[in-house]
Amino acid sequence: MTKPWRVDVLQCRGSAYDVGRQMAEGFKKTARGRAYGRRKERRPFAFSLRNAEAALKTWAPNIWEELHGLADGLAIPLERAVAEYSNGRLRYERRGCSAVMTAGLYGRNYDYDPRRYDRMLVAVQAKGVHASIGFSDRFTGRVDGMNEHGLCVGLHMVSERTWKPGLVCILIVRMVLDQCATTREAVSLLRRVPHGLGFNYSLLDAGGAAAVVEASPAAIDVRDGEQLACTNHFQSPALQSYNRRNPGSYRHLPPLEAMAREQSSDQALFHALNRSLSPVFDHRYTTGSGTLHTIVCTPATRSMMVGVGGDATPRSIDLAAWAGGAPLPVQALDGQLGGQANPFDPGRRRVVARPGQGSATNVFMGAQLNDAVFTDVTLAKARFANVSLAGAHFDDIDFSNATITGNCNFKGMKIAGVAVTDLLAAYHGQGS
Repeated sequence: MTKPWRVDVLQCRGSAYDVGRQMAEGFKKTARGRAYGRRKERRPFAFSLRNAEAALKTWAPNIWEELHGLADGLAIPLERAVAEYSNGRLRYERRGCSAVMTAGLYGRNYDYDPRRYDRMLVAVQAKGVHASIGFSDRFTGRVDGMNEHGLCVGLHMVSERTWKPGLVCILIVRMVLDQCATTREAVSLLRRVPHGLGFNYSLLDAGGAAAVVEASPAAIDVRDGEQLACTNHFQSPALQSYNRRNPGSYRHLPPLEAMAREQSSDQALFHALNRSLSPVFDHRYTTGSGTLHTIVCTPATRSMMVGVGGDATPRSIDLAAWAGGAPLPVQALDGQLGGQANPFDPGRRRVVARPGQGSATNVFMGAQLNDAVFTDVTLAKARFANVSLAGAHFDDIDFSNATITGNCNFKGMKIAGVAVTDLLAAYHGQGS
């Protein structure tokens, strides 16, 4: 999938109520906001306003006040605002996400369904909590961000298998940004809160302390170190039984760990994450896990590089200056989902033909597919001619009826851990 992509940037200051109202008023000025009045109310199953109020007043009282402003700004009843935009039995579709923490940098790709994405980057400076900037989910929640102390946090969905009544992921990320100044404080908070689902939380602070909190309703474990990577599975032996089948998560981890070891600059790390042919850039938009935005934060200077879609030109945001009263230099972020390379989209189980092939399918001719990732794809009867697949990754692939002819370079290629050259040599020896 490739399509133009725009994310609105909102700025909100004042009391928690003011922030909620300003967010609603800013949202109504966007294209999606102008269509909001036609949207039907969606009440979660077994929603209880009393239970939601009790949870918010206990763990995030500023969010309870923010919801009042949001309801007034959207001109909807408070009960609807709380039901749709707080902690009350909200459903969360599966999502991806990758993060790397190294050399004082926090880099992250957020992978999710474009149809369910808020498309809002929100800077908030509310009385009584830390100022922060992050990508919104259901207005009051955040999927990632950085606060005025330089603390960065992002969520990574792991599993719904251990669901229990508790706090939802997007509220937990918002609480970390609002209430914590260091990784140590964030880890302490994440150990105390009741987790409703299995998520990883990646963390980095201005002092360079990094951690990954592997949290589920059943147990919590913490990984720390100077060079860390995080995807969508638990690595702790005690929690691995709660992982769901997610080959993409395991495939993304090694290149992220390599990025951590390289300790590159912020520009280089952004490119490594956001390049549309990067091994950690996800093109599965049609199955709910395409890369929607990339951030690279430098906590020590409170600066963020941000881009939407793939192959983006990053915009720089100085959170320290904004927290000091300066306006943000950008009102919207523009990009393109999938980037410029138009690579193979495994979510749609199609192939990419070279220019001039018209509507042809299952034809790869003269294509550069280096570092491409193929997952759960049928390539039966596909034709490859003059194609470079160097560095490509194949997982759960059906090669039924495929024909391999001459002029093929199999040097370094392995199938199930065995070198193809050895397989061919053994087959040739057996035939003779």
